[in-house]
Formats: sequence, C-alpha cells, structure tokens
Amino acid sequence: MPKIVDHDLYRAELLAKCMPIFVQKGVASVSMRELSKELGVSTGTLYHYFPTKEELFASMVRQLVSLDAQAIQSLSEETSEILDIMNFVAGREGHFLNLILLAVDVKRHLSDSKELVQLVDDSFASYMSALDRFFPSGSGGKGGQAFLAFFIGALFLKSKGSEDSGWIDLFEGLQYISQLFQGEK
Repeated sequence: MPKIVDHDLYRAELLAKCMPIFVQKGVASVSMRELSKELGVSTGTLYHYFPTKEELFASMVRQLVSLDAQAIQSLSEETSEILDIMNFVAGREGHFLNLILLAVDVKRHLSDSKELVQLVDDSFASYMSALDRFFPSGSGGKGGQAFLAFFIGALFLKSKGSEDSGWIDLFEGLQYISQLFQGEK
C-alpha cells in the first residue's frame, strides 16, 4: 500500500528545518542542492514543494513570523504585563537573533530582490503589530515599534556574550533613559 503523505505537514516540517541552514550559510550563498542535502531529501522533492530557493525562504519566514505573531497574540490575551512579553522574547532570544541575522543578510546581500526586502519589512510590521497589543492605545502604535527596536539592539548586545547584559538590567537602563528623556531625574 502506498505511503500517505500529508503534504502540508511535510512542507511545514521542511520549512522548520531550514532556518539553521540559512543562518549558517547565508541566504544568498546556500543552494537548493545544499539545502536538500542538509535536509536529507532529494532536490526533486525540494523543488516539488518549492519552485525556487527564494520561494522556500519566503515561505519559511512567513511561517515563522506567523507562528510568533500568533504566540504573542495568545500571550496578550492572557496578560498585559510587559514583563510577560519580555520573558517570552528572552526565552526565545536565539530564535529571534537568527531571524534578525537573516533579515540583515537579505537587506545586505539580496537588496535587489524587491520581494524579499518587502518580506523582511512586512515581517517587522507583523511583529510591531503583535507587540502593540501590550501597550496602551494612547501610545499611537509606537509601543510595539519601540519595544522591537530595543529588543533588536539588546539581542545584538547580548550576542557578544557579555555577562553584564541581563534582560532586567537592560530594561532598568531603558527606564532610566525614559526618565532622562522626560526631564526627570
């Protein structure tokens, strides 16, 4: 009897396994042949599901961003505490650092691909929108943007491996900057 394959599930599984390969080798540098070898599938199988490497990459990013946005939305329905979203993203800092590295890779090496650059821009917009749910409506949609900017900078700082860059310390520093900005001391 022939094996019954859930094509949607198999496609999603392939996409989930691609991020480490793209991060390690670079989006522009890795080929479909290398991807198929690393994934343990034939190039024909990979081309069956994804006609091009760019389509595979775009599908992977859309899947990851969608799952993250759903998780952030679910969290926002359970709580409105900023500490909870901080703990959520801190608990997945490796995942988010990889996404940022891929975004930088696209902007740096594939800037001529309007589709991929737009994908990166849309992904950041999706995160900002999901994060906005944690901030008062009076923030004018700037809360999610500010949190994302802080988080991206903090990830780069933490990626250097410094012990003095704990999440709580970084947030306390942000609070101090906010007080200075508001003219308080």
